[in-house]
Amino acid sequence: MIDDGADLVVRVIPADGDQEDGEREELAGLARRLRAELLDLDVELVEPLTEDTAPEGAKGLSSLAGVLGVRLGVAGLRVVVARVREWASRNGRTVEVTIDGDTVKVTGATAQQQEQLVNVWLARHAPGS
Repeated sequence: MIDDGADLVVRVIPADGDQEDGEREELAGLARRLRAELLDLDVELVEPLTEDTAPEGAKGLSSLAGVLGVRLGVAGLRVVVARVREWASRNGRTVEVTIDGDTVKVTGATAQQQEQLVNVWLARHAPGS
């Protein structure tokens, strides 16, 4: 699935950094809820990643629990990242969003701090940059 530079990998980070069996189940449940919200946007596809669908050379995906692949549709990158940011804030989680090997962590930082960080990251992926 993830074979196009416009696609994203969205990863819900474990609360304590470790992925024990119970944590994997919790991450999978959190990812399902985030997936449902992203599907409300005009995206082509949001699917849990498997070893077969993870991007070639993906790093840090030793356990794919909590990892989603997103194929952008009409909804642009900014819209998808804004929804991820809202979700992460409501759920008190950190979520990594990766495009073309460039990752931004969306966390519980203040809205202004997070917006500045995301804007810099988005500018690196704007058309023509």
